[in-house]
Amino acid sequence: MNGSTSYTLSGLLLLSILSPHIGVAQTSESIASESPHEGLEIIEVTAQKRVQSVMTVPITVGTVTADTLEASSSILLSDIEKFIPGFEFDDSNMTQAGITMRGISSPNISVGGDPSSALFYDDIYMPRAAQNVLFSDIERIEVLKGPQGTLFGRNAALGVVHIIPKAPVSDTEGFLKVTLGTDYLFRLEGMANVALSEHVNMRVNALSNQQDGIVKNNARPTWNDGAKVWDLGARDHQALRVAFAGEVNSDTQWQLSVDIEDLEQAPPMAVGTSEFAYNGGIDPFADYAENDVREGVESREMVGVIAKLTHDFSEVWAAKWVVGYREWETVNREDEDGTANLSRYFDTSNNEDSDITYTELQFNYTGERLNLVFGGSYTSENVSQQTELNMTTDTVARLVTQNLNGQIQANIADELAAQLGGRSDAAAAAVFGDGVTFDQAVAMQFSQMGLPLDHIWQPEQWAGALTALGFANDIMAGIGFPGLPLTADVVTATGDITYDIVAQALQEPAIFGPSYSGQFWQENVFNTGDFTNWGVYVDAEWQLTDKWTVITGLRYSKDDKSFTWRIPPTTFRAQREGVTNLLFPEVQTQAQNTWSKTTGRLVSRYQFSADHMVFASYSTGYKAGGFDSLVPVTDSSSLGAFEPEDAKNIELGYKGVFNRTLIANMSLYRTELDNFQISIESKGPQNAQAIPTIINENREIKGVELDLRWQINDSLVAGIVTEIRETEIETPNFYNALGELIPARTRDFDAATNYTFTLDWMPDTRLGLMTVHLDYEFVENIQDQAPDIEAFKLAVPAYFDDRQLLNGRIALSDDTETWHIALWIKNALDERYVESLGGRTAQTLGTPFAKINRGRELGVDVKYTF
Repeated sequence: MNGSTSYTLSGLLLLSILSPHIGVAQTSESIASESPHEGLEIIEVTAQKRVQSVMTVPITVGTVTADTLEASSSILLSDIEKFIPGFEFDDSNMTQAGITMRGISSPNISVGGDPSSALFYDDIYMPRAAQNVLFSDIERIEVLKGPQGTLFGRNAALGVVHIIPKAPVSDTEGFLKVTLGTDYLFRLEGMANVALSEHVNMRVNALSNQQDGIVKNNARPTWNDGAKVWDLGARDHQALRVAFAGEVNSDTQWQLSVDIEDLEQAPPMAVGTSEFAYNGGIDPFADYAENDVREGVESREMVGVIAKLTHDFSEVWAAKWVVGYREWETVNREDEDGTANLSRYFDTSNNEDSDITYTELQFNYTGERLNLVFGGSYTSENVSQQTELNMTTDTVARLVTQNLNGQIQANIADELAAQLGGRSDAAAAAVFGDGVTFDQAVAMQFSQMGLPLDHIWQPEQWAGALTALGFANDIMAGIGFPGLPLTADVVTATGDITYDIVAQALQEPAIFGPSYSGQFWQENVFNTGDFTNWGVYVDAEWQLTDKWTVITGLRYSKDDKSFTWRIPPTTFRAQREGVTNLLFPEVQTQAQNTWSKTTGRLVSRYQFSADHMVFASYSTGYKAGGFDSLVPVTDSSSLGAFEPEDAKNIELGYKGVFNRTLIANMSLYRTELDNFQISIESKGPQNAQAIPTIINENREIKGVELDLRWQINDSLVAGIVTEIRETEIETPNFYNALGELIPARTRDFDAATNYTFTLDWMPDTRLGLMTVHLDYEFVENIQDQAPDIEAFKLAVPAYFDDRQLLNGRIALSDDTETWHIALWIKNALDERYVESLGGRTAQTLGTPFAKINRGRELGVDVKYTF
């Protein structure tokens, strides 16, 4: 069965199962009030910027409640992705995390770009490095699938994630929770809420999360003497939130909150999978690895302030104003080779110092037949990033070796062409034998000379190379031994002399001798950006009949971005005069561009009964264009920008409640995404080495999503969320990491299936209130959808494994729910996966590395509530 057939039949089957029950009439409200289990609570959401039951919102919305967060011990978005079909969150790089919505993720390395799916925290937009927040005491998390450009603006082309913390209340309440677990996990969480006066309340939350790494780091380079050596995967993250809320009068309420985060933990892991890695890199799940990154760390200091003001003008008119300011500093200094090999050392560090101001003014009108939301938003963002690229001089010499190999091979080709009278395959065959092409003849002569070189600091190889280049006689004459051959012993005895002679002859100071070994060569890319966005929107919900509603919405957005690049000379110039950058050319330039877009939506909802609704929608979304921070503008005629993303989505959905025991949400969708911005490692003709580069793809995604919750009896609730998705990808011409031109092509991928089963049980017991939670997650691997699958990835079969995770928790509370203790297990089957595979030096230095998941975890929670 092909992917298209599978997708179609799955959708028809689900519709046929659900359609006969549409006439059943039980209200959502009755389920919320009469259900003996909170698992079937009908949740109120603000997905359309007005409070509504999730069962009547004509959008595909995934919600995670406070109870689910508690039961799953979730403190990060990556912990809750399994509960929402079509949603993933990658936080293997905490400061460069990214949302994936319906298979579409966003490159997050460039401060000049934006994500394809937006994240809001307490109504405030959160950009790139601020997206991955540590959360505690959360009311709920809403995940809106499909373009949300009308109500949420640009950068919501694929969807929106909204994290909604609990607001201060007038009661005195609080809790203290301690979690202990595998790998010395120690988590301390607390909340206190008090009424400061009759009209002012305060709520304070604090969370600290620490855990040892999962792979022992055996590297002990001399440059890290006295510095902390992190084991791979170690965590250390703290967060504090203080919120105040009150009222001016019965019609006017306000809220002010401050949140502070401090992250300082191990840099993103790099488990080497090359022959140069620890133990030959044969097992990505080994207990030991070597990351010799100098002063490696991932850190972020972040402070945010949010103010809100709401006012009811009358029974039908209301307004809401929000403003938020957030600033952060990040350092992400990570190993890029996964080895402790001195001549393959490479690390990078993305150091960002940015801030953003976001404000929105919203008006609501609620009439008998018309609900209206309209307003405007404004964003001002200032970004500053330093991208460091650090190598040892031993690594630089290896790269120089590769360049010399290319020069020698080019010389051989020129000499052979002169002998043959051209580069004809026929002429080569006549001299070297039938079937031998010109390129093969060049390779044969190259090999006969003992080439290619591995490293110019290997005396025997260097002596042979100098002979091949025609330098040997002059060198031997210059040191007083004319006519004698240049040997490895001569190279060793003369130290740097032979290297300096060649450097002067070729006018290439980057050729230097082994006396420079162990020093550092650093190149830097400095970027600054000044970004503004403003938008105005209107969204109207028309109640045409008692059962039929139509929603129309429009937003106009405009983005202005100015961006600068400054690439100074390598720091090694202070040690060796005249050297120039190997990775990035020296440049200082700037660019500016403006993008605007009108997005909208048209939705039709039909309410068969209070408990059964179907909807159809057409919506569009927009992600602003931007600038590649590592590809500076050098041509004054070019704006140096990549194109905006445009998304169009058609969706059919159903939401219903059956017999007060089953809640169903289903959607069928088709999304067209033009100019999808994807980051690849590319070595174009203008680049000496491969660098991360943005290219634009076109994609078409078709899928079906299903979310079911079934109350089997008074104490047992089961659930399933699943998606089946197929994708067509149209990729332009691009150069891969080896400098090979990959031609434009269109690829179709069969349907990928993901699902999560959940089971919650509340048995009768004399011990107190007991709850048991189980969830099983299956995610089909789609790594084969990359535009170019390199050989080193094919060599690691685990990179293509599907993901299967089983988690469980059993909790017991006293009758007053004052004391609460829980035992939990994550990844009970101890399944191990390669979450990513590659690295900046995978092709250039032959040093790919992997990031892997944590194995089985066991732990205990103890919570005291007052």
